[in-house]
Amino acid sequence: MAKVYLPVEPIDGYTSEERAKAINAEVWSLRRPDSVKHPKDITKYYYATITHPDTGQWAIVGDTEEMVRIHPQVDMTVMLSLMPEVPQAEKDQLVAYIDSSKGSSVPFGTFIPSSSPQLTEAEADAAGWLPAVEDLTGPDPEPA
Repeated sequence: MAKVYLPVEPIDGYTSEERAKAINAEVWSLRRPDSVKHPKDITKYYYATITHPDTGQWAIVGDTEEMVRIHPQVDMTVMLSLMPEVPQAEKDQLVAYIDSSKGSSVPFGTFIPSSSPQLTEAEADAAGWLPAVEDLTGPDPEPA
Protein backbone atom coordinates (compact mmCIF):
# COMPACT_ATOMS: atom_id res chain seq x y z
CA MET A 1 0.00 0.00 0.00
CA ALA A 2 1.24 3.48 -0.66
CA LYS A 3 -1.51 6.10 -0.39
CA VAL A 4 -3.50 5.53 2.78
CA TYR A 5 -6.53 7.21 4.33
CA LEU A 6 -6.50 7.13 8.12
CA PRO A 7 -9.95 8.04 9.51
CA VAL A 8 -9.60 9.70 12.90
CA GLU A 9 -12.15 9.01 15.62
CA PRO A 10 -12.93 11.66 18.24
CA ILE A 11 -11.75 11.03 21.80
CA ASP A 12 -12.48 12.76 25.09
CA GLY A 13 -11.50 16.38 24.69
CA TYR A 14 -10.97 16.21 20.90
CA THR A 15 -13.29 16.21 17.92
CA SER A 16 -12.22 14.19 14.90
CA GLU A 17 -10.92 17.43 13.30
CA GLU A 18 -8.99 18.52 16.41
CA ARG A 19 -7.46 15.10 16.89
CA ALA A 20 -6.53 14.73 13.20
CA LYS A 21 -4.81 18.11 13.27
CA ALA A 22 -3.03 17.29 16.53
CA ILE A 23 -1.79 13.90 15.29
CA ASN A 24 -0.72 15.41 11.97
CA ALA A 25 1.16 18.16 13.82
CA GLU A 26 2.90 15.48 15.89
CA VAL A 27 3.94 13.62 12.73
CA TRP A 28 5.52 16.92 11.61
CA SER A 29 7.16 17.12 15.04
CA LEU A 30 8.90 13.79 14.41
CA ARG A 31 10.83 15.65 11.75
CA ARG A 32 10.93 19.07 13.41
CA PRO A 33 10.27 18.90 17.17
CA ASP A 34 9.03 21.88 19.16
CA SER A 35 12.54 22.33 20.58
CA VAL A 36 13.85 23.36 17.15
CA LYS A 37 10.79 25.07 15.66
CA HIS A 38 11.00 28.77 15.00
CA PRO A 39 8.06 31.09 15.80
CA LYS A 40 7.98 32.15 12.14
CA ASP A 41 7.70 28.58 10.83
CA ILE A 42 4.75 28.28 8.48
CA THR A 43 4.48 24.49 8.24
CA LYS A 44 2.42 22.90 11.01
CA TYR A 45 1.31 19.60 9.47
CA TYR A 46 3.03 16.81 7.57
CA TYR A 47 0.18 15.28 5.55
CA ALA A 48 -3.01 16.37 3.84
CA THR A 49 -6.35 15.82 5.51
CA ILE A 50 -9.81 15.16 4.11
CA THR A 51 -13.27 15.52 5.60
CA HIS A 52 -15.98 12.95 4.91
CA PRO A 53 -18.74 14.91 3.12
CA ASP A 54 -21.59 13.14 4.95
CA THR A 55 -20.26 12.41 8.45
CA GLY A 56 -17.82 15.30 8.94
CA GLN A 57 -15.17 12.85 10.19
CA TRP A 58 -11.60 13.75 9.32
CA ALA A 59 -8.88 11.50 7.91
CA ILE A 60 -5.16 11.96 7.44
CA VAL A 61 -4.02 11.12 3.91
CA GLY A 62 -0.50 9.75 3.92
CA ASP A 63 1.86 7.48 2.07
CA THR A 64 2.90 4.33 3.90
CA GLU A 65 6.13 4.13 1.89
CA GLU A 66 7.21 7.76 2.36
CA MET A 67 10.38 8.05 4.38
CA VAL A 68 10.04 10.35 7.41
CA ARG A 69 13.27 11.60 8.94
CA ILE A 70 13.24 11.30 12.73
CA HIS A 71 14.89 14.24 14.46
CA PRO A 72 17.36 13.36 17.24
CA GLN A 73 15.44 15.56 19.73
CA VAL A 74 12.00 14.05 19.08
CA ASP A 75 9.64 13.65 22.06
CA MET A 76 6.75 11.18 21.71
CA THR A 77 4.81 12.30 24.82
CA VAL A 78 2.08 14.29 23.04
CA MET A 79 1.72 11.78 20.19
CA LEU A 80 1.18 8.94 22.65
CA SER A 81 -1.40 10.95 24.61
CA LEU A 82 -3.42 11.32 21.39
CA MET A 83 -3.65 7.53 21.00
CA PRO A 84 -5.39 6.20 24.13
CA GLU A 85 -6.82 3.23 22.21
CA VAL A 86 -3.37 1.87 21.35
CA PRO A 87 -2.26 -0.90 23.75
CA GLN A 88 0.61 0.09 26.07
CA ALA A 89 2.85 -2.68 24.70
CA GLU A 90 2.46 -1.27 21.20
CA LYS A 91 3.18 2.26 22.46
CA ASP A 92 6.34 0.98 24.14
CA GLN A 93 7.41 -0.70 20.88
CA LEU A 94 6.72 2.52 18.96
CA VAL A 95 8.82 4.58 21.37
CA ALA A 96 11.67 2.06 21.18
CA TYR A 97 11.47 2.06 17.37
CA ILE A 98 11.45 5.86 17.12
CA ASP A 99 14.28 6.14 19.69
CA SER A 100 16.39 3.68 17.69
CA SER A 101 15.62 5.59 14.47
CA LYS A 102 16.62 9.08 15.64
CA GLY A 103 18.71 10.77 12.98
CA SER A 104 17.54 8.39 10.25
CA SER A 105 14.45 7.94 8.10
CA VAL A 106 11.67 5.39 8.51
CA PRO A 107 8.66 4.55 6.33
CA PHE A 108 5.51 6.28 7.57
CA GLY A 109 3.63 2.98 7.49
CA THR A 110 5.87 1.47 10.16
CA PHE A 111 4.51 3.74 12.86
CA ILE A 112 0.79 3.64 12.07
CA PRO A 113 -0.82 1.89 15.08
CA SER A 114 -2.39 -1.50 14.41
CA SER A 115 -5.65 -0.15 15.89
CA SER A 116 -5.84 2.61 13.25
CA PRO A 117 -8.23 1.93 10.37
CA GLN A 118 -6.37 2.14 7.07
CA LEU A 119 -8.21 2.62 3.79
CA THR A 120 -6.83 2.36 0.28
CA GLU A 121 -7.97 5.00 -2.18
CA ALA A 122 -10.52 2.54 -3.62
CA GLU A 123 -11.84 1.76 -0.13
CA ALA A 124 -12.02 5.46 0.75
CA ASP A 125 -13.90 6.14 -2.48
CA ALA A 126 -16.34 3.28 -1.83
CA ALA A 127 -16.92 4.58 1.71
CA GLY A 128 -17.82 8.04 0.36
CA TRP A 129 -14.66 9.89 1.40
CA LEU A 130 -13.86 11.14 -2.09
CA PRO A 131 -16.16 13.63 -3.79
CA ALA A 132 -17.53 12.80 -7.23
CA VAL A 133 -15.88 14.69 -10.07
CA GLU A 134 -19.09 16.60 -10.77
CA ASP A 135 -19.09 17.79 -7.14
CA LEU A 136 -15.69 19.36 -7.77
CA THR A 137 -16.48 20.94 -11.11
CA GLY A 138 -20.08 22.01 -10.59
CA PRO A 139 -22.89 21.75 -13.11
CA ASP A 140 -22.29 22.13 -16.82
CA PRO A 141 -22.93 25.70 -17.93
CA GLU A 142 -26.21 26.44 -19.69
CA PRO A 143 -25.79 26.80 -23.47
CA ALA A 144 -25.93 30.40 -24.65
